[in-house]
Amino acid sequence: MRAGGDEAGGDGGPGLRRAPTSRRGRATVARVLDAVDCLVAAEGVEAVSTTAVAERAGVAVGTLYQYVDDADGLVVAALERHADAFAEALADALEGRPMRRKRDAANAALDAFIGYCRQRPAFVALWQAAPGEGLAGERAEDLLVGVVTGALVDRGLVAADDPAYALEARVQWAVALGLVRLAFRLDPVGDEAVLAHLRRLFDLDVRTT
Repeated sequence: MRAGGDEAGGDGGPGLRRAPTSRRGRATVARVLDAVDCLVAAEGVEAVSTTAVAERAGVAVGTLYQYVDDADGLVVAALERHADAFAEALADALEGRPMRRKRDAANAALDAFIGYCRQRPAFVALWQAAPGEGLAGERAEDLLVGVVTGALVDRGLVAADDPAYALEARVQWAVALGLVRLAFRLDPVGDEAVLAHLRRLFDLDVRTT
């Protein structure tokens, strides 16, 4: 399907219904997701609609529908883009840092995530209010655990098929994400008392035996 000359490819995931295949299409999607972030930062997630986003992005609504089905799809696609950006930020945070233990990497990842939340208020708002069938709840947790675990595997800090670490990561990030959510609900830059409590908990090893 085409509109306004943009091209769309196959399945783009739960957010984008079609992934752009041309440079023009990718630029269009980037403008659309930038518009989502701007709307969320200024007015909250409830301000996101296909009409409002298309107007802010300077594209026709028909062009927008090439890539998403509805406003929930816009929210999910924007959140997925943030996950990709966080993966890059995490790789930068781990680059060149000496790691003696897995917990060193886990704490570095936690600091990177908190830092990302502080720098990207639109991400926090999207994450807090993601649609129930999108990246909310367990799906958001799965995505972020996957980003962190993938980065650690790439660094050779854990084995890709280590079931003990898989459980450890799941437990640690279930705690972390819940408390990070709470910290940013209480304070736009993250409530320091909650984050200090989280860091104390996060520094503990999780044993499976």
